[in-house]
Amino acid sequence: MYAKPNPQEAYRQQGILTANPTELIVMLYDGCIKQLKLGCIAVDGQNYEKSNACFQKAQRIIMELITSLDFRYDLAHDLLRLYEFMIDQIIEGNLKKDTQPVQAVVGLLEELRGAWAQVAKSGAASVAIAE
Repeated sequence: MYAKPNPQEAYRQQGILTANPTELIVMLYDGCIKQLKLGCIAVDGQNYEKSNACFQKAQRIIMELITSLDFRYDLAHDLLRLYEFMIDQIIEGNLKKDTQPVQAVVGLLEELRGAWAQVAKSGAASVAIAE
């Protein structure tokens, strides 16, 4: 017996396959923000196993953002430092079971996501990601 295809998953996969590099960055931000928010909810509910899993997923997404940086551009070096700071804050929040540092990261990611979404919408070439 095989699993019935999930239409939402198929739609999501199609979106990933057809997205340009800038749109993929926006998708990564969306996924990271979602995982951090879910992790904070889990911390508040004292479900530390789930919060840890969510925070680790968010860290992996940020690592993926780091690997997408194109260091021929100065902006990439700034983003690297910011991403490293975010990972440190997520780790701190996870270890201390404190959502405050994680919420700060969510705020930063939402700002960056908005900027990248504008770039994606305008069709402008991405300046700090490898293509």
